Amino acid sequence: MFERLAKQAEILENTWVTNLLGLLPYDVAQLIAREPDEIANDYGEVKILFKRYKLTPEKFRQKFFIHNKDLGSTWKNFAYELRSFFNEWVNGVEADSFEKLSDLIITDQKKRKVSQEVKDHFIDDWSKLNSPDDLVEKLDDYDTLRSTLRSKRPRKEWHYIKQDSLKDD
Repeated sequence: MFERLAKQAEILENTWVTNLLGLLPYDVAQLIAREPDEIANDYGEVKILFKRYKLTPEKFRQKFFIHNKDLGSTWKNFAYELRSFFNEWVNGVEADSFEKLSDLIITDQKKRKVSQEVKDHFIDDWSKLNSPDDLVEKLDDYDTLRSTLRSKRPRKEWHYIKQDSLKDD
């Protein structure tokens, strides 16, 4: 889209990177700025960097929720960065309708309420779980499995353990 707009505006191709940097979130622009000049000023090379550093929807979600306004930044820039992170997150998971967006936000809220142990259990699927119904089903199955395993595990009563430990003293 940037290339199309730059051509329509008749921006010289050798200034595309300069024009593009102003449109990017600060931290993405910083990634490009850290590169050697011959890479950072070459639009073709910058496009390759974008592919290499392509952030996942999950990373954009995290950035959206943890992002803070920089001291020297304006509120307008901060709003732009938040909007960019949010849009990349939503577009990345293809939440292209109000219903899908609603499901995404509700699912995210549910995910915030589970323990780290549960997140670790679903680590391979966690970022792909964007439906509240799918998440609820997985969480209920997990809880059922855990309670079944607990009930089958032989348990000693606490007072027996305490008495045994006193005998060893």
